[in-house]
Amino acid sequence: MNTKLASAFASAAMALAMSVGGGSIAHASTYLLNVDGCSGGCGSTSYGTINVTGEGSSTLSVDIELNSNVIFQEAGGGPGGHPDVWFSLNETSTTIAGLSNPFVTNGLQGESSNPANGGSLGTWDYTIDYKPGNGNPADATGGVHSLLFTLTGTDPAFQFNTVGLNNLFFIVDVAGYTADGKTLLNTGRVGATLCTDEKLCGHEGGGGGGVPEPATWAMMLMGFGGLGAMLRRNRRQAAFA
Repeated sequence: MNTKLASAFASAAMALAMSVGGGSIAHASTYLLNVDGCSGGCGSTSYGTINVTGEGSSTLSVDIELNSNVIFQEAGGGPGGHPDVWFSLNETSTTIAGLSNPFVTNGLQGESSNPANGGSLGTWDYTIDYKPGNGNPADATGGVHSLLFTLTGTDPAFQFNTVGLNNLFFIVDVAGYTADGKTLLNTGRVGATLCTDEKLCGHEGGGGGGVPEPATWAMMLMGFGGLGAMLRRNRRQAAFA
């Protein structure tokens, strides 16, 4: 095998290894909102999911999707709103972008100490705030179920707090309703754990090994494309000889 052929093969192998093993290539993870921290319980064993893409890169995209009978807490707060989402990063500052009304924490944020639920669910570096509301609606259809935003920094990797037997990566302040969404049961905070069940998550939680992102696919295609070109060239040279 000549030098160029070996180089092309090595590039393809490296891209494949990074996509499977995690490496430094960006990947996706799913977190499950499944730890009930509400006083007396919020009425469910599962509250939704948090999908994060771009982990391992400088920009993370966060998509919080609550179940149909769960909404973001709408209790009134101060002039700047009250925290509805808590999380920690290995960054002393990060830029939060993409939030839309009623969430109000866009811009460069410095880490600080933010206890969730009086500290019983840990203390966190950053919060996403909800504008002061008029209280929770009579049924879940009148509330907010989704939240999208991005985090940009040098390496904004999520950090967890160990609470009881769980490693929690996010805390979300929710209002929980009956299964049909018609009656408010309780309000309070729920925690998110990393999903590691490939069938449940749709990919391998934590490593994202099952679903390479576009940059990874590009590296793999370039590597294998180069390998194919070298093989074709070698065949032509052999035929000519």
